[in-house]
Amino acid sequence: MRVMGVAAAVSLSLVGLSVAQNAAASIKRPVSIQPQGLETALKTFSQASGLHIVYLSEDVSSRRTPGAAGELTQDEVLSRILGGTGLTYRYLDDTTVSVIPARTQSGSLAPAPGTPNEAQPETTVQNQPSSNSSILAQAQDREPTTPFTLEEVVVTAQKREERLQDVPMSLSVVTGDQLVSRQTNTLQGIVNSIPGVQLISSSPVNNEIVIRGLSVGSAINSSVATYVDEVPYTQEGPFAGGAINSPNFDTYDLARVELLRGPQGTLYGANALGGLLKYVTNAPDPTRFSSSFLLGGSTVAHGGNGYELHSMVNLPLSDTAALRLVGYDTHFPGFIDDPSRGVEDINDVKRYGGRATFLWKPSQEFNVRLSAAYQHLSAGDTGSEDLVASTLQPVYGDLIQQRELAQPQTVTNEVYNATLTWDPGFASIVSSTSYTKVNPVSQFDDSAAFGPILSSIFGGNLGAVIPVAEPVHSLTQELRISSPSTQTLEWTVGGFYTDEAAHEVEPLYVVDLDSHTTLPDFQPALGTYFIDSTYREYAGFADANYHVTSAFEIGLGGRYSSNEQSYHQVNDGVFTGTNDFTTHSKQSVFTYSVDAKYRFDPSLMTYLRVASGFVPGGPNDAVPGSPLPLTFTSSSTTNYEVGVKGGALEGRLTYDADVFDVQWKDIQLFAVFGNLEGITNGGTARSRGAEGSLSFVPVKGWTLMLNGAYTDARLTQDTPASFGGHSGDRLPLAPCFAGTVGTDYERPLWNGISGFGGIEWHYNGSRMSEFELGSPRQVLPSYSMVDLRAGAKFRSYTFTAYVQNAGDVRAISSVAQETPLGSVQALTAAVAPPRTIGVTLSATF
Repeated sequence: MRVMGVAAAVSLSLVGLSVAQNAAASIKRPVSIQPQGLETALKTFSQASGLHIVYLSEDVSSRRTPGAAGELTQDEVLSRILGGTGLTYRYLDDTTVSVIPARTQSGSLAPAPGTPNEAQPETTVQNQPSSNSSILAQAQDREPTTPFTLEEVVVTAQKREERLQDVPMSLSVVTGDQLVSRQTNTLQGIVNSIPGVQLISSSPVNNEIVIRGLSVGSAINSSVATYVDEVPYTQEGPFAGGAINSPNFDTYDLARVELLRGPQGTLYGANALGGLLKYVTNAPDPTRFSSSFLLGGSTVAHGGNGYELHSMVNLPLSDTAALRLVGYDTHFPGFIDDPSRGVEDINDVKRYGGRATFLWKPSQEFNVRLSAAYQHLSAGDTGSEDLVASTLQPVYGDLIQQRELAQPQTVTNEVYNATLTWDPGFASIVSSTSYTKVNPVSQFDDSAAFGPILSSIFGGNLGAVIPVAEPVHSLTQELRISSPSTQTLEWTVGGFYTDEAAHEVEPLYVVDLDSHTTLPDFQPALGTYFIDSTYREYAGFADANYHVTSAFEIGLGGRYSSNEQSYHQVNDGVFTGTNDFTTHSKQSVFTYSVDAKYRFDPSLMTYLRVASGFVPGGPNDAVPGSPLPLTFTSSSTTNYEVGVKGGALEGRLTYDADVFDVQWKDIQLFAVFGNLEGITNGGTARSRGAEGSLSFVPVKGWTLMLNGAYTDARLTQDTPASFGGHSGDRLPLAPCFAGTVGTDYERPLWNGISGFGGIEWHYNGSRMSEFELGSPRQVLPSYSMVDLRAGAKFRSYTFTAYVQNAGDVRAISSVAQETPLGSVQALTAAVAPPRTIGVTLSATF
């Protein structure tokens, strides 16, 4: 059924082709903009059209426009408003336009205000999405064009729209076009292209994002928050699984993915201790019909075959309303075998789902955006490889594990949101109401631990399996009020509330290992855990930005958060004992940010930022009378960062670089109290380093890209002895250096067809494994991977062939201790997919 749904959406895309190619070109609306200051005219047109127009104040503040009047298209209005000003425009996405200096025919910048113009520069459009059919219709009868300047990106990192190069923090963006061109449709693919970020994957559905090395490997609270538009999607509290449930969302039809490095505790609150990952979806467009699809197939070396189906349809319902639908169905092939059970490619992953977004904009001052998203992800097995601990060589052979039982996993994600925006003039008011659900279900083979005991008691060849269901649902409300962006003092104030409930059921079943069937009659005697936990938080925040001069700005923000939590456990059975108890916690945290930026000129800015972040504390699973502490406190970071962002060569070169120093205290970890393990705070750590990126267009159609990060993340204080960490130890799974070098080239081939190609080299330095009491830590070797792609474009269609991990490298991302197998001390290792070859066909109408 899900394949049919995606196929139906693809069919609707094809049916709408002729409609899409002519719709936008015929839309003319009455316009009356009088000759006036250019900045005022641009704001007037932005409010009337719903188009986001971004520009530098110094470029437009002293210029005047001749105005625009009559029945005009959107492009005609922009051309007339900018006529004779020495400025032009280009599209950044479907709803965003950047106003920039134009070039004369000689290639120099147009005259400054007050200088006589030799001739009115021609208005040009660059990087406009092909869904804008008025431009598409003009382009279909001429040779394809390739960019000669870098795309300018608008972000919402600080909950207001601004240019990426204007944000005073370390921030990386992967645009929607880049996600498609690089075949980046997984969380691992996103992380690979961003410096200073690691993904720890203990299984295909369990992911932990780590920024700047801020992790000790204890799965308690996530140090990186995840957002989908206005929706926080990180489970709170230690028993909700948020530390390992970073969502692996499908990336088709996204506007961009933003990654904010460093604490973000003021605007985003809990769990942004190390940073933030934000998925930004495309909004519905009432002005035009558009549609797209992508079909693909792949094969992985030493494994199976996969496929992907994606489609999008944007349906205008009226002049003020539209509906955008996205559907997908993807099969990622497996590559791990288990010959002891006679099965192959056990770690294949299937992902399907969709999202729907409705936009109603009855006036320029008010709009409502409703969205719903559902995703189901399932994995045939955990898919780790068994390695010899002393050598990190395979125990049984390349890409092989041996287990008594299968360990399938599934997770469903649901996101529902209603965002209302009202701009009465003096301020912009945003209300975001969200409801989210995540439901991970896993099965763990614990035969190595329980099998010998069960067999000695009951006889036979017995093992044990633990199926675990951990549903979490939360309701969140945020209300914020922001001043107009044109004021000398810009400010935002708001309030936040979330109410979350998590449940866990964890029974222990006996399994007959000869027949691989469970023996349910044993279950009541062995034991079951039932766990319920709640998390409720209230927060208030404020953020202000003061323009001291046109070149110098300072910012200040603060947030006060208070949370209440409860933990209720019921367990009964021979192996679990019998208990029924509840623990509570109540804590408050204040976080802050201070920044200053100075612009030397429109293309060069430097900044200083100091900011803090936290993850919440909480109650412990402390049985009454046990030595475990009843609660543990929040953990916090303070980040000191200095950076520079700039551009040169008339938009053909952009760069950014920063140095940082992060102080981490009250680290949350597991420690042993008596003979029980529980959560506590212990030790401090420090992460220092530098990050940078550069993009350059040396000649038309050729783009070079370089990014890298140096991170020195270490404990600065001993942890509790039972955890095993000492001052000076490197934090786990954080390479000292990681980086990417890439290049893309595109050029016209013959009438109506262009060709393109690209190559990327990714490097990850050596890392230390997680802390394991009584076991030596492993040095995980460095690795590098090469990704290749090439293809052709013809009108609306794009064909791409790609190779990922072209060298078929065995890249170990993490390891975990395993029960000894015979006389061999084994590790289970998460490894990157081997060489993967694929093709895709996509189209946008």
